Amino acid sequence: MSAELAAIERLLRRSRSSVRRNPTWEAIHQETGAGRIVAGEIHFSAEDRQRLREYARSVHGIDPLFDARDGGRLAMARYDSSEKLAKDSVFGRLLVMATAGNAEIRVSGSPVRTPPGAVLSVVPEQLDADALKGQPLVVIENGALMPHWPEIRLPDGWSDAVLLYRGHRENQRAATELMAVQPSERLGLFFDFDPAGLVMALQAGKGWLFVPRDWPQLCRDSGVNQPGVHRQQRAALQQLQHVQERSGSGDLAELRARMESEELAVMQEHIVQRQLELEVLRLEDLLA
Repeated sequence: MSAELAAIERLLRRSRSSVRRNPTWEAIHQETGAGRIVAGEIHFSAEDRQRLREYARSVHGIDPLFDARDGGRLAMARYDSSEKLAKDSVFGRLLVMATAGNAEIRVSGSPVRTPPGAVLSVVPEQLDADALKGQPLVVIENGALMPHWPEIRLPDGWSDAVLLYRGHRENQRAATELMAVQPSERLGLFFDFDPAGLVMALQAGKGWLFVPRDWPQLCRDSGVNQPGVHRQQRAALQQLQHVQERSGSGDLAELRARMESEELAVMQEHIVQRQLELEVLRLEDLLA
């Protein structure tokens, strides 16, 4: 059983509303956006708990409240090729994608589009990566955002884009490989607007970073900015400083300094929920 699935299962079955922070729960929180960090704990609302349940079902193929493993190996065989639960999740290696506007994905030689409210799970080997290079590709950090992709206010020039979840565990490698071969001018990166999200974007080394258009004003909006989350990311701030010092980029230095002084941490979910406009920053300029 994966540590994440086991943790979610214990939380939901015991009707708990909070857990102590640890690497497993911090990874779940980062992945799903569920929960609110309060000192050394993560607190969950009823909505958060439902999100965790849906996440477990979509990623691991198992409902943590009604576990098929309780029915023995025959029941488990419906979910996994082995009668025992495999180390990897059932759907974990599948790429999670969606299409906005007139974009399409070619899978096994056929064009595919996703209607609002739907995402597509693709076996990496069946995806036409060459066809994808000719279209804008937007990489999304948080998997919980993918079903809500129609609500993202994509920047000008990106309305006809393929959206790709950056991956977690097994499928992260395939998503990273797609990013690596995607032309820089057609690669968009939509991550949390905080030190950790900026570090992940810079690691791509190319493409366009999506940021809130009026981001300097966000620090004044207590309903959007989360200074407490920012204060938990000292290591990421140090990484940003090292990158900025190596690159000598004035643009990156300004962005890092402003993010640090204003304690900016704006999650993707808040950006989308508030329907904030997005603009793009060229990664190569930030790293120049």
